[in-house]
Amino acid sequence: MEFTGIIMAIALVMIVIYYLVNTIPPAGSSKDAQVIAIFEDAGCITCHQKNSNTPFYADIPLIGQIIKNDRANGYRKFNIGESLDQIKKEEAVNEVILAKIEMATIIHDVMPPAGYYLIHWGASVTPAKQTILREWIKKHREKFYPNTLATDSLKNEPVRPLPSSLTVNKRKAALGKELFYDKRLSADNTVSCASCHNPDKGGANNKQYAEGADKRLGNVNTPTVYNAYFNIAQAWDGHSANIKELVREHIITSVIMGNDSFADVIERLQKDEGLKKRFDHLYEDGMTGDAITDAIAEFEKTLLTPDCSFDKYLKGDNYAINKKEIFGYELFKSNKCATCHAGIIFGGQSFELMGIYNDYFGDRGWEITAEDLGRFNYTAEEYDRYRFKVPGLRNVALTKPYFHDGSRQTLSDAIAAMGTYQTNRTISDEEINAIAAFLETLTGE
Repeated sequence: MEFTGIIMAIALVMIVIYYLVNTIPPAGSSKDAQVIAIFEDAGCITCHQKNSNTPFYADIPLIGQIIKNDRANGYRKFNIGESLDQIKKEEAVNEVILAKIEMATIIHDVMPPAGYYLIHWGASVTPAKQTILREWIKKHREKFYPNTLATDSLKNEPVRPLPSSLTVNKRKAALGKELFYDKRLSADNTVSCASCHNPDKGGANNKQYAEGADKRLGNVNTPTVYNAYFNIAQAWDGHSANIKELVREHIITSVIMGNDSFADVIERLQKDEGLKKRFDHLYEDGMTGDAITDAIAEFEKTLLTPDCSFDKYLKGDNYAINKKEIFGYELFKSNKCATCHAGIIFGGQSFELMGIYNDYFGDRGWEITAEDLGRFNYTAEEYDRYRFKVPGLRNVALTKPYFHDGSRQTLSDAIAAMGTYQTNRTISDEEINAIAAFLETLTGE
């Protein structure tokens, strides 16, 4: 009996300490202030921010090693630093960050991890704190990412329906469309933009790599041009801030269009008097490299694929997709796919590490190339080594092969690989089939 009493007393003391160290942020403070307090109290900053301060006991042999491992793994998976600054300034936090916070602290309730909590008793995200985070995420989405097209019950989903159009200059877009299909943009008059970004192949080319002028092969898989306007940046490593920059680069890159500059391109195009007159009419300086890229970029803003079956479901049509496809969407979320593939194009909003849990490049079977370094090639930051812009998944059923290296030929193979390398899960064949069925509902009109 005495032993039982001691155990109960210890348990009572632990419960009291638990509630003392896990105080709820003051109700009178703003939601943003409450959220920052939760992140700070839970120790998120310790593991998920560069150059964060470590507690004094980080030098204790056993405990210190746990802390160091938590910090190394936490930071490589999720960097919260920039987002905290945005919250303090009342600015928009990236949709992927919102989805990651929601998934880790509320839906799966795995943050902070148990090992971290055993050392840091104040690090628990209690149910009361989860409620604050849940309400904040909902309000933040409503403010910065208004989901006006979705039905009320689905407005707080991590993904959103695509609008049917964007505001464009129609005459410039029409000119850009002609140029998009014009092989005179290439040095040998053999390829156009549409050669690699084929509208009938999901805006890609269904080849491992692109084939440019003089049949030169590129070295990364061709991303789709459809809905590219909504990407946070362009290209796998995000080195182009927008479509216009990327178009310019492709035209004057020897591997793609084979031109050293715009001079030769303009010389070829100006032989077409009708085309020259249209440029003179639409652009103050007539036909220039800037005008050419601007027109093509304006056309690419029209390359949207709205009203896919899943968009119709989000808008309230319960019969737009079947039970298997709905099950696939639930698996898409529960397997954490929707954290990185969030937003209006189901991705394109962040740069993520390829091989978070397992060695993708070691398992792949061929040597690491310069292109495999991903965003590191652009930033030279070690953090960005092997990071790539997450591709949008709209029309993904049409854009095989998959990944930056074109190494996966089927949706099923790509889904299985994502489980292995990105979420550390073995996804069953039944679940893979359901997720693939859901992804097929993202093919738009």
